[in-house]
Amino acid sequence: MRITYRMMTSKYSTNLNSLSSDLDKLNTQVATGRKYAKTSEDVSSAVRGYQIRRNLAKVEGYRDNIQHADGFLTNSETTLGQIESSLAEATDKILQGMNGTQSEGDRKIIASELRTIQAQMLETMNTEVTGMYLFGGSNNQKPFEVVDGKLQYNGVKLDDLVKGSVEAETLEKDSMYVDIGLGVKFDDATGEVDRNSVFNYSFPGLSFMGMGTDASVITGEDVSNNLYDLLGRIATEFEKSDGDYSVEKVDSLYGMFKENSLKTYQATTEIGAKTQYLQFMTSRYETQDFNLQERQTQVEGVDAAYTYIAFQSQKVAYQAALQMGQSVVQQSVFDYMS
Repeated sequence: MRITYRMMTSKYSTNLNSLSSDLDKLNTQVATGRKYAKTSEDVSSAVRGYQIRRNLAKVEGYRDNIQHADGFLTNSETTLGQIESSLAEATDKILQGMNGTQSEGDRKIIASELRTIQAQMLETMNTEVTGMYLFGGSNNQKPFEVVDGKLQYNGVKLDDLVKGSVEAETLEKDSMYVDIGLGVKFDDATGEVDRNSVFNYSFPGLSFMGMGTDASVITGEDVSNNLYDLLGRIATEFEKSDGDYSVEKVDSLYGMFKENSLKTYQATTEIGAKTQYLQFMTSRYETQDFNLQERQTQVEGVDAAYTYIAFQSQKVAYQAALQMGQSVVQQSVFDYMS
């Protein structure tokens, strides 16, 4: 069979295009480090790669949520520390006022200082970070407010709340939650998220400020059980004249104040425990992310050294083919026309 010039040029062009296509593919692999640029090039690897990428996205989402919760808890712990400092300062002032050597004028000065500490506590309890109140639950308004001389929490007077009541439990459970990969579940009956399947990263101020009243402290009086009003009640006692002032009442109120103050320290301990748990989850997801990325490299990545050598070999072959083309493809007068 006679081999015509047309057959030679056609075969040469086909082979050259094939070399060019392979060279371009290898060039892309060297540049991106991936085995394929389109799913159709390796369907099996692409499906596994998509699954790994989906898992990586989930892990990244959990890590972002953990970072947000950890930042919120850190701010809460710092703010609680400020409240604890105010309570410690108030304790010193109360003990100073209970000293029998204090005059009526001295007690009134101490009462004024306690009122100042009260105002500072109220401001601290309404601390806002990035548009959310640290101790207000899901409420986006100031959680604590003084109305008619009594402290309210999210619009409810604390003196009117009874521990264990439906209203009290609702306010105590009104927290903020985030998904950190615990397996979110929903209640079949209500359709609400199961709180045990998400992470609670906020502390309602109600949980450490106290609620309700106590009639056993002072005979014939319902004493507020929250730290703010209780501190004000002690200040009121210090403001009384010598004839009406009762050190026994102050002593009883102080004992109640000290006992209720422990709730803030308990809240700080709980925050520390939650922070440690988030650190554990962070470490866990860092390991998981590393393993997934390693697996992704195995599925989608190429052997860098082998691919680079193949690219250079293909490049040499392509250049050799171009040189050979000078003898295969005959020149014509049209090659010299400008």
